[in-house]
Formats: sequence, C-alpha cells, structure tokens
Amino acid sequence: MKYTWQNESKIIIHYVRVEDSRIMGTIWQYVGNNFTWTSKIYAEEFPFTNASEKYLGHYASLDGAQKSVEDYWFNDGFILEDK
Repeated sequence: MKYTWQNESKIIIHYVRVEDSRIMGTIWQYVGNNFTWTSKIYAEEFPFTNASEKYLGHYASLDGAQKSVEDYWFNDGFILEDK
C-alpha cells in the first residue's frame, strides 16, 4: 500500500492511504503555538468510535510528529512505501 502526506492547512496535515483516500493519521499545531506538533492515528476498526482516535504525543518538530505516525503504522504490521 502507498501512503502520502496531504496538507489541509498550514497547521493540519493528514497521513492518507492512496488507494482509498482513507485518513490514517493527522498531525497539527494548535493556533498560537508555533513550537509543538501533536499527532494521532485513526485505528481501522468498525464501528468507528471516539476510542478509535489514538493520540501518539507532542513533538518539537514537524518531522518528529510525521515520523511518529509513520512508525505507528510500520510497527503495526503495515509496510510503508516511498511517498
């Protein structure tokens, strides 16, 4: 499967599975906070509930937040391909 990062805005970026356009994770900065990025993933489960959103943490850089989402899916048995 192939994944890509898609910007919703300057402060919200989604990790999307290309084949079905499903959002697998999101990173964002809160308004007024230029230093911290937050990341979460959306578990593939049905039915989708509030518990399906899993927060991974806060990061000092955009790259760190992106890597946390990519690593979650890699460690969960998904194989990442080139973006």
